[in-house]
Amino acid sequence: MAEGPSTLESSSQVGNEKSYSYLPQTYWGLDPLHRAFVKMFVRDVLEMDNYPGHPVMNVYAYKNHPISRVDLVGWVVRVEEREKLFNYAIDDGTGVIGCTCWKPRVQSTTGEGLIDNIDYSTTGASTSADSAEQEFAEFLALKTQEIKKCVRQLRQPVKLGDLLHVRGRIKSYRGRREVGAAYFRLVVDLTSSTEINRTMEQLQLYQDFYDVPFQLPGCQEGGDNSEAGVVKSLQDAIADFLNTNSTVLNFEIKELATVDSLMAIVQKARKEKDSTINAKQVFSLFTRAVGGLEELGIVYKSDKDNLYVVIDRDATLESGVLDIVRRESQNPKYSESGCHYRHVLDCLRTNHRFSGVSPNVVVHILDKLESQSDVISTSENYYIAF
Repeated sequence: MAEGPSTLESSSQVGNEKSYSYLPQTYWGLDPLHRAFVKMFVRDVLEMDNYPGHPVMNVYAYKNHPISRVDLVGWVVRVEEREKLFNYAIDDGTGVIGCTCWKPRVQSTTGEGLIDNIDYSTTGASTSADSAEQEFAEFLALKTQEIKKCVRQLRQPVKLGDLLHVRGRIKSYRGRREVGAAYFRLVVDLTSSTEINRTMEQLQLYQDFYDVPFQLPGCQEGGDNSEAGVVKSLQDAIADFLNTNSTVLNFEIKELATVDSLMAIVQKARKEKDSTINAKQVFSLFTRAVGGLEELGIVYKSDKDNLYVVIDRDATLESGVLDIVRRESQNPKYSESGCHYRHVLDCLRTNHRFSGVSPNVVVHILDKLESQSDVISTSENYYIAF
């Protein structure tokens, strides 16, 4: 459930002895670390808590930064090869973490051989264009050699004791935290200069950015009495209400207006603005607040008018998504690369009951299934079932 920007106490956060103002999911994109591959130490990746209010989204909190992607460099201490992937464990001196690295889908008949057959000659070019085309041909030849080198490197499994550079999403698999690699490469560092320089860079990044709690631009200590501020406060209060009352499986907007704690927010705003508010305006505020929860993937609108369902308590939706991924994983088109969450959404919406499900709801369900080891992400936004 989405948590508001109210101050929460961190329980076992890395280096956290203070309390931080955690961000609602709506504002995560304002923090530059959320979408970046953060150069962290392995120890911190392992010790970060799930972001408060979002236990199954594979988003973790360092201070109050929402972290989902990391950039790691470490020595390989374990190698496991499977049919479609390598499982490496890397050690950077602070801890050991597993990394899932998928084998490149490059065939020998269409990969390196095809690159070798490309002709970059400039025979027949006009005299005035000879110099420019020659430079371009040399540039293409250089890039071709780099691509061939990368392909050869990816085809060769990494050995114990090698230095590996990995970028990918943090995820949990069978209760263990690991990294699903979107990129990995072998680092040749005979003098350890690369490792030393990276460590120095990380320490500077921690000091300048990571250890500095993020604050919303223009954030003030006082409350926001604007209509948008009231909607946001109401949205957070509804999320807390649903999180606290586990027996609530679905609800209508008019039912929320009967909850005293939620109406207290509306009445407080009315008093502070010294104005009156009618039933139509109250309904509009609640509708906008619930719409925000729908965008966050916390609830979805069912096929019945004005009825919203809490997705974490709808076993039918979860099993429906899992069945779709399992079925599509048998399709040769998706058997290796997996199917995109948008494809899962299109299949799900063919069921009239789930016609109002938003993309964020499907992503939320897929992240939950991945945390339960029912599916695995082959790359960002692509999933496959076992």
